[in-house]
Amino acid sequence: MDEDPANIHRDYKDPSGVSVTIRVMDKNLHTRDGNFSFVYRARVSQIFEDGAEQEPQLVALKKVMIPRIKDFRELHILRHLVRYPHPNIIKLMFSQRRKYKIDYLQVVYTLVFEFIPTTLAKLKQEYFRDKNVIDIKLCIWQLFAGLHHLRELHIIHRDIKPANLLVNPKTGRLTIADFGSAIFLPSYPDVYQGTYAVTRYYRPPELILGATRYNCMVDVWSAGCIFAELYIGEALFAGANAFLQLQLIYNKLGTPSADDLKAMQVLEKDYICAIRHQAIYPFGELFSKGKKRNNGVLVADTISLEQQKHIL
Repeated sequence: MDEDPANIHRDYKDPSGVSVTIRVMDKNLHTRDGNFSFVYRARVSQIFEDGAEQEPQLVALKKVMIPRIKDFRELHILRHLVRYPHPNIIKLMFSQRRKYKIDYLQVVYTLVFEFIPTTLAKLKQEYFRDKNVIDIKLCIWQLFAGLHHLRELHIIHRDIKPANLLVNPKTGRLTIADFGSAIFLPSYPDVYQGTYAVTRYYRPPELILGATRYNCMVDVWSAGCIFAELYIGEALFAGANAFLQLQLIYNKLGTPSADDLKAMQVLEKDYICAIRHQAIYPFGELFSKGKKRNNGVLVADTISLEQQKHIL
C-alpha cells in the first residue's frame, strides 16, 4: 500500500495509553451534535513497528472539542469500560488528543470505535409498525443487560435515549454509546452530581425536581420510557418543558407521596405545589388487546416513582 503521510497519524493511543500509528482513509461526516461534537465514518488500519499493516476496519471517529482546562471525563470512563468489556456497550479502540488555538485554547479529542450503522431512534418506528413482541423484548433485554453491567461498575450513563443506542440491523445487536454525560457513582453521598442530565423525554422526575444526589436508577427510568415507546410508537412522556413533563408523568403514575419526595431529595418545591393530585394510570391500557398485558406491568415496575422499586 502506497504511504500517504497526510493519512498516517503517529499520535494515537490504545485504551491502555500505549502510542500507536494508524492510517485513516475514506473519512466522511456521518452525524454532528451541535458545534462541538462530530462523528465521521472512516476506514482505519494500524501500522506496526515492523512496517506490517492490518486490514482496514470500518470505524466511527468521534471528534469532541473541549476547553483546555476541562477534564475529559468521557475518555476516562471509556478506558475503564475497555478493562471490563460487555457486548452491549461501545468499546473504545484508539484515541487522539490535539491542542488548537481557536478564539481560546481548545483540545480536540478523537475517539475511534467500531462502526455500527444505525440507531434505535431511526428504527423505533419499524419496531412499532412490525409489532414483533420478541424483537422488542430482545432489544430491551440487551439494553437492561448493558445497564446492569454499568451499575456493577458504578457508572451512571445519564443520557439513555434511542439516539444513543446503536443497532446493527443484520445481527440485532444493541450497543449503548455516547458516554459524554456519564459519571462514576460518587463514593460519598454528599457529592454534588448536577441536575441537568438526561434528555427531557427520558428524564426521571427526581432530576426534574432538582435532586442533586441520585444513582443508576435514573438510567432504568429512561430504559422504561424507551420500552413503552417501542410498543406505542411515540414518546411516553413528551413534555414541551420541564413543568409539562412532570405533569405528564404524574398523569400516568399519580402524584408522589411525601415519602417519595423525601427519597428523591427534591429541591424544586414550586413544581410540587403547582401540580394537582393525579390517580395512578393502569399501564395495561397502554397496550392493545392483542398484546400481553404483562408488558404494561413490566413498564410500570421500571418507571415507578419509588426509586427502590425500579427493576434491573
